[in-house]
Amino acid sequence: MKSTDRIYSSSIKISQEEISYKYRYSRKAIHLRLQISRGNELELILPRGYELKEAENFILAKSDWIKKHLHSRSVKEKNYYYFGSEIKVEQEFALFIKKHNIHFESNTLKIISPEDSTIELEILYNAWLKNHAKNYLQERTSELAHQFDFRINKVTVRGQKTRWGSCSARGNISFNYMLLKYRKEIIDYVIIHELCHLKEMNHSKYFWALVEKFCPSFNNLRKELKGKNNF
Repeated sequence: MKSTDRIYSSSIKISQEEISYKYRYSRKAIHLRLQISRGNELELILPRGYELKEAENFILAKSDWIKKHLHSRSVKEKNYYYFGSEIKVEQEFALFIKKHNIHFESNTLKIISPEDSTIELEILYNAWLKNHAKNYLQERTSELAHQFDFRINKVTVRGQKTRWGSCSARGNISFNYMLLKYRKEIIDYVIIHELCHLKEMNHSKYFWALVEKFCPSFNNLRKELKGKNNF
């Protein structure tokens, strides 16, 4: 029985071309799985007890798919952030799946996509970020509102192009999901900024004094936020 933790290397000849691939045995795997990473690396995941020879026959049967996709995935260098820290974003393309599988662990966002997906990696990252921003920003806003005795009506999360947040006279607050790229102290400043608009719907001296009362370091955080708009 092969170890479920070890990754093996091998190669196979497809149409007179020697193709290198990695394979591993997985306790969780129910079916044989073939995928291509963003680094144009072919990987085979086998259920326990599956014979490698049978797996290689499967590779040969999927040779057209492999040739089509193995060298067509270009890696676009881009930086990705989550709560102020740079993270890795890895994408793999797999057969037999219909939806994107996205999960975050060990500072890496791992995305497994259907083999025919044409959705850009950045779009998938942004969709994941927005989903997490909804939960975090709504919960954190409620916490700070309770802590500083503000009454809010509704909190929404959107993808505004020019604003980090906004507040209406009815007590509705909206935030930009891109805030989750920044460290939590900066996010708290933006939340407090909008909460203070519940009492002062302008940027008067009284407003900034109110912000400073609840966020003494707001000025430095504000400058940091402006200086990192290239995130």
